[in-house]
Amino acid sequence: MTTIQPLPDRIERFTLLSQALVANPSWDELTRLLALRIFDFWGCEEVLLYGMDARGTLQLKSSYGVADTALLTEVALENNPELASVLSFGRTTWVVDASEGDELVPAVLGTHHKGGVVIAPLNRVNIPEYVLIVTFKESLPENPASAPFMSSIVSLLELRVAMAKGSNARKTLVSVPEGEVEFTERQQRILERIQDGKTNKSIARELGFSESTIRQETLRLYRSLGVNSREDAVIAARVKGLLDPQSS
Repeated sequence: MTTIQPLPDRIERFTLLSQALVANPSWDELTRLLALRIFDFWGCEEVLLYGMDARGTLQLKSSYGVADTALLTEVALENNPELASVLSFGRTTWVVDASEGDELVPAVLGTHHKGGVVIAPLNRVNIPEYVLIVTFKESLPENPASAPFMSSIVSLLELRVAMAKGSNARKTLVSVPEGEVEFTERQQRILERIQDGKTNKSIARELGFSESTIRQETLRLYRSLGVNSREDAVIAARVKGLLDPQSS
């Protein structure tokens, strides 16, 4: 007989996080809140928040429940291809049981963690700007009601990212990385089509690649140019002389 796990008071937790965001808390305050009040009913163990830099490396910004952050400070996506692929889709991913050695879990987490893991990109303009990783003491429930709850929490955190960015000045041309930037022929062709306003789907169809490949190549373009949106990529590429403004 299957035991039905009681559902958490999702509305109460969603409201709690919404109210907390009004006060514009720090990320340290938010990771603590997520661990102790939002995900506590699943036996939350650790909450880690990473920022993604232009090199494609995750840099630890804040954490809660982690005894030693030395090994977790930096996660290179080039050493975690499965994780990089998931982040390119920008979707929240569940690892029900990390003890099974799922390749989505960064090795530094998998070495000491045996329960469930949630990996949630916090997107801005459809590009992961932060990555939230939440670990749990036990395997995660496969309750279909859990996914919408997690999606709602992620959406609120993405709003926090957008609000933080909105309070800062928009990137200017001086933020374009100095030095030479070189692209492969495929990346150059993708960049030209981004300038033409084409979607990943249409670019994939036109060039004969999968949409996943186009997403990953687009992320590499962003990292090389030090940007996180299609519009800024075009601006930065024009500054570098990599695009002809008249061709758009």
